[in-house]
Amino acid sequence: MTRAIEGIKGRAILKGALGAIIISFVLTLIITLTLHFSSLSESYIPALASLIFFVSILLGSTISSKIAGSKGLLHGLGVGLTYLAFALIIGSFIAGDTFSGGLLAKKILYAVLGSGLGGVIGVGLAGN
Repeated sequence: MTRAIEGIKGRAILKGALGAIIISFVLTLIITLTLHFSSLSESYIPALASLIFFVSILLGSTISSKIAGSKGLLHGLGVGLTYLAFALIIGSFIAGDTFSGGLLAKKILYAVLGSGLGGVIGVGLAGN
C-alpha cells in the first residue's frame, strides 16, 4: 500500500505545472517573433530552448510552492517532473523519435535545478 506524503498539495503542483506550460508557450512565442523579425541567427535556438525550459520550470515551481506555503523542494520537484514528462511526450510527437541520452540528462538536470530553486523561492515568497 502506498501512502501520500503528508503536506503535499497536488492542486498546487498542477497549478504550477500549468503555469510552467503557459509560460513556456508565451516565451516560445516571444522568441519566435523576435527571431523572425530581427537579424538574430537561428543558431541561438538550442540555447534559447534550454533557457525557456529552465525558466518555465523555475517560475512554475515558484508558483506551486508559493501556493502550498511549505515543502518547496517537494512541490517544486513535482512541477519539474510533471513539466519534464509533458515536454518529453510532446517532443516525441513533434520530433518523431527518442531523445539522446545526453539531451535527456541535460533536461533532467535543468528540471531538478529549476524546480529546486523555484521551490525555495516560492516558499520564501509565501512567508511575505
